Amino acid sequence: MSFPRIAGPKVEPKVLSKHSWNADLIEFEGPLLSLYKGEFGNDLLYAWLDCTETRNRWCVIPIGRKSLRDYLEQEKTLLTVYQESEWLIIFHTGSAPNRRNSIQQTTWQNLPQEYLPDQDSYLAPAIATQAAAKLAEEVSEEYFLGLDGDMYLDDISVIPKVYQQLYSFHYGLEHLDRSAVRGALSRLAGSWTGGFSAVHLFTGLNAVTPSIHRAQVTELRFNSPGHIKLDLLPELARRIEISALQIQNNDSYVALEQYYASVYRYFKDNRISGFDDDRNPVTVNLTTEVTVRLNELIEFFFRLMQWEGYRTSFAYLNIDALHQLRVLLAYYRRLRKLRPYLITGRLFLGESKLINPDAT
Repeated sequence: MSFPRIAGPKVEPKVLSKHSWNADLIEFEGPLLSLYKGEFGNDLLYAWLDCTETRNRWCVIPIGRKSLRDYLEQEKTLLTVYQESEWLIIFHTGSAPNRRNSIQQTTWQNLPQEYLPDQDSYLAPAIATQAAAKLAEEVSEEYFLGLDGDMYLDDISVIPKVYQQLYSFHYGLEHLDRSAVRGALSRLAGSWTGGFSAVHLFTGLNAVTPSIHRAQVTELRFNSPGHIKLDLLPELARRIEISALQIQNNDSYVALEQYYASVYRYFKDNRISGFDDDRNPVTVNLTTEVTVRLNELIEFFFRLMQWEGYRTSFAYLNIDALHQLRVLLAYYRRLRKLRPYLITGRLFLGESKLINPDAT
């Protein structure tokens, strides 16, 4: 038995090499439809098409943010997603799940009729996985980063970058129930041989955030006042607001800076390297006494930041106390980059300072 022939040019296997699994949307004795993320942050669907005794045939379908939301909410069929795609990728797997070299690009018009979804191919609750249902539950909302005062090009670069890193961090802690998030953290933890890369943490979490949950820029205006209008998950925005309040309020900021300095002294006194280095590995044998103190410092940080309920989630990272603390310090270093903008009124979280953008 062989597969039906499909017209289309061969493509290099590397086109699939940087796709990362995000969630299975439909399952039946294995995944039938899965959500992946592409190299450039784009979403992709992997759909099972056919099989022989030795091989499975799969189809990769690009899908935009709105189409993914519509499909998850049963407002669009899978057939429509196929028909809206500019291209498809066909590949095969054998007994092992690795992708084979027989990879080609085609269009939905070249697919045999039996490979196309039905006319009513909605993601109905009867076939949707729990992961698919949870992705659909969380709906993004409009959110503003209000801007005012003197702004320079580097300011417009710093604010969105820092905000995105904070957002990715909170997404990870809020979504540890998702297998892709847990898997990403496990892979990162597996590569932390003696040390921890905070840079990889933020980028890794961003890589497992589907487009419907990412902070999308929908409008950028700067008329002094102006704003960056985002479409994002409101609960994560509120978490960032709570953190921002701690560095905006002078008393709490002083307490945080004193805490930061005391942790630095503790690292130095106990010859623990890598206090403020996001990249270099740290190799150290911690005594029981030091481990206890590091855990106390972690607990104190959570109290200073008013992160109620986060301690249990954070412990799920399954890394030792030293690296947990380094994660928190890396977060704080990024957060405090926003303080100059907050205390001078150049940045307002959750509101637009643009009252009448069309006024002349």
